[in-house]
Amino acid sequence: MPPKNPDGETMPTTTENTRRQDLVVVGAGAAGLSAASIASRIGARVTLIEAHRMGGDCLYTGCIPSKALLRAASCAQRARESHRFGIHLGEITIDFRGVREHIRRAIASIEPEDSAERYRSLGVQVLHGEATLIDPHTIRLGQETVTTRSIVLATGARPIIPTIPGLESAHWVTSETVWELASCPERLLVLGGGAAGCELGQAFARLGSRVTLVESGSRILGREPEAVADQLAPVLRKEGINLKTRTRALRIEGENPHARLVVSQADGSLESIDFDVLLIAVGRAPQIPGFEQLNLVREPDGRIATNGFLATSQPGIYAAGDVTSDLQFTHVAGQQGTYAALNALFRPLLRLRWNKSPVPRVTYTSPEIASVTRPGLCPSDLSETITIPLREINRAVTDGEENGCALIGVDKRGRPGSATLIMPHAGEIIPELALAIQERLTLDRILALIHPYPTYAEINRRAAAHWREAHLSKSGRRLTRMTFSLLRRVGSS
Repeated sequence: MPPKNPDGETMPTTTENTRRQDLVVVGAGAAGLSAASIASRIGARVTLIEAHRMGGDCLYTGCIPSKALLRAASCAQRARESHRFGIHLGEITIDFRGVREHIRRAIASIEPEDSAERYRSLGVQVLHGEATLIDPHTIRLGQETVTTRSIVLATGARPIIPTIPGLESAHWVTSETVWELASCPERLLVLGGGAAGCELGQAFARLGSRVTLVESGSRILGREPEAVADQLAPVLRKEGINLKTRTRALRIEGENPHARLVVSQADGSLESIDFDVLLIAVGRAPQIPGFEQLNLVREPDGRIATNGFLATSQPGIYAAGDVTSDLQFTHVAGQQGTYAALNALFRPLLRLRWNKSPVPRVTYTSPEIASVTRPGLCPSDLSETITIPLREINRAVTDGEENGCALIGVDKRGRPGSATLIMPHAGEIIPELALAIQERLTLDRILALIHPYPTYAEINRRAAAHWREAHLSKSGRRLTRMTFSLLRRVGSS
């Protein structure tokens, strides 16, 4: 009889030309690399299959190149604004080839961390090619077959391309292909006002493009508090970006290099926007190649459905990262990969519930925007929102960065449930608030922590002090006044 695993599932028989593994991970992005790494480190036999490049989107088309681009754009903007600090420079020129070289160097520097060589040194068997899942324990890769007890699917997501009549005649790119541009577009049209659209739009504007950003919603960064758009939109406009909200793309007329996008505005009027390059940034959809025959249950938006342990509808198959998560962040994918691998390897002996800790998110515009919210938070859970203007922070004053604020929602006991920072280095400062939210700490705990001066992180302590002062009870004040009165009498006797 064919062998069965501890779950009672029939396992394929191993033959000479069949690899038999404890775990197969499909996809070598953040989730897949984390899954393969933890599996190999605890002694499992693991195979990692990648169809394209090790490192995935984050290394080649996402986090790393975009942040390198933003750094170059920030340098250009700082040079333009240096007169504010008494530094006067001549005309600023942009060498776009030099910018591209900076991006290439950043990728090349990090590439070895995600390379096949490194993972092979950890004991991972790395295979390249398109994987086809025959059943929950069998994967075919070209002429080779791999059998395994468990599988982790970590194939990521791809940019959504909307159906726009005439698109095929225009020069359009996505967050994945924008890095192939040989020169900075003279006229860049960005479709989508989310994090990617705002980040890349601001970067190219700072590097010399005339940027128009079209967003169908009522404001940019719609998933963030309204105060975020109120703070960021004026900055983008000041830097020359033409923001068009409540604007819907209808069709493209003409063809490259004389294409124009026809849009419908909120009042029903039509407008044509000329562009040289159209950057599509309207979101990402899960990428599910070679899985169709397994009939995995999917979410309405196409993501692979998983339970609290990242298990799919097929026993033995787990999913992690953008292919299943509605939180499409590298830091989420990495942690999910670890949980999925451990659950896949130790089932049914051990099950780790996917950590529903608060997940910080950062939009790397200028000013930077960082937010975090306690999972399952209801508006009624919070009794007030503390607002601290950035101009109250001395380090911001010395840096000439006074536009921004902190918004911290707290309950009646002074425990943060949500936080949004609009300020330089927001992403570096938000973890303190994320920890307070996760551990249900009161703001008094932050107030008791000594923060170095002068730093931007003082904004957290300032918020805590604001709450404590506002909530010092009347009875507490009465008690302290009585104490001081008694001490004065004792001191005078």
